[in-house]
Amino acid sequence: MCICQGCGKIIQKEFFYCPWCGYSKINQENNESQRLHLEMNEEKMRQNKLNQIEKLEEELDNLERELSVLVLSAEMHK
Repeated sequence: MCICQGCGKIIQKEFFYCPWCGYSKINQENNESQRLHLEMNEEKMRQNKLNQIEKLEEELDNLERELSVLVLSAEMHK
């Protein structure tokens, strides 16, 4: 048993359409499947952005260290 998303009545899981209102469970399943894929893609994109930010932070830290060494080296040669 499950609840129809169209009218809220209880119907059997095996039904493809609600006998009360005609709502298509196929559309519901497709919509949920599409929503899950969208959420998974959004999560992947968020994770990719976080990974990119981490890499940029590492690169920035390395550049700051190199700059510090260059500044110190230039001050020692004065």
